[in-house]
Amino acid sequence: MRNLIFIILLVASNTALSSSWISPIDNKYQKQAPALFEKFKTARELLNSYRGRQAKLYEAGKLLKEILYVAPEFAPAFREFGRLFIMGGHVNYDNFMKGSLASAESAILESIRIEPEYADSFVLLGHLYTKMNRISKARAALIKAEKIGTNIPWLHLNWADLLKKEGKYEDAMKRYQLIVNKGSSNRKAYSNALSGVTTMYMYFGQYSKANEGYKKEIEYEPESAWNWGNYADFLLYTYKDADGAIDKGRKALSIMNYGMGRFTLACALYTKWAQSLQEPNKKIEAEKYLKEAWLLYPFPNEVIAKTIINEYTRIAATELIKWLKAQSS
Repeated sequence: MRNLIFIILLVASNTALSSSWISPIDNKYQKQAPALFEKFKTARELLNSYRGRQAKLYEAGKLLKEILYVAPEFAPAFREFGRLFIMGGHVNYDNFMKGSLASAESAILESIRIEPEYADSFVLLGHLYTKMNRISKARAALIKAEKIGTNIPWLHLNWADLLKKEGKYEDAMKRYQLIVNKGSSNRKAYSNALSGVTTMYMYFGQYSKANEGYKKEIEYEPESAWNWGNYADFLLYTYKDADGAIDKGRKALSIMNYGMGRFTLACALYTKWAQSLQEPNKKIEAEKYLKEAWLLYPFPNEVIAKTIINEYTRIAATELIKWLKAQSS
């Protein structure tokens, strides 16, 4: 029965997914206050294009504040503030700065208080509650969004994220692939779908397909440092390719200098250094890798903690421990 409902849902949404969805609530505000809505659209596009550069969040926040100063009940602005708090509070993986998700919840709930039938806000609320591990509330929010009605691509993607967290990987993959197969004018959503498919291949242990998935993500958004950095992480810890990880890691940092990118590249360089030490004729080459790694990330204990748990990179931890002992003697 559940599969039948899902198939019906896919058929009903096929056409809308490939075109730009306009929420009836958004459409109402566009008609009521066209000038403010244009400012809102600019803020939303800034958030859609965010790939780690904080200036975009600052500019989007500035525009949203200006809207709410003039129109304190402008519900779409509160919804976008929710997105801003989620993006701005993200540290890495599923880690967020303290208070950021609570602030996001307050903003999203305010948009729903103003517009109780704001389906797209419930979609975002479902995403937020998934990040907060409030699974039953996440499910309730997404079900509410479906009942109201929306064709925003994030409905499928946020369902996929929730299903993934519940360990329902096949169902999650269907949702991600739906967006990939049908396309979306929302580039951030489509990029998220590509990433979701790649992640599912990782969960399935299909690493060759995951490797191709990372390549597709980069092909779609070659300007995203995160795409290159994530690929470097995969190449190092899963594909056992330090050279490839170094190459992709350097590319990531050439686009944007960010913490996780530096850490991943440094771990790859420390690994290559340790590997080179095993060959007597590569001592000079090894020192070059060590120097570059140290300049990027001079915190060996953190590198040891990360590399020691992976069979391929453990050699970096072993050699770093030896090196630290030699330095202290």
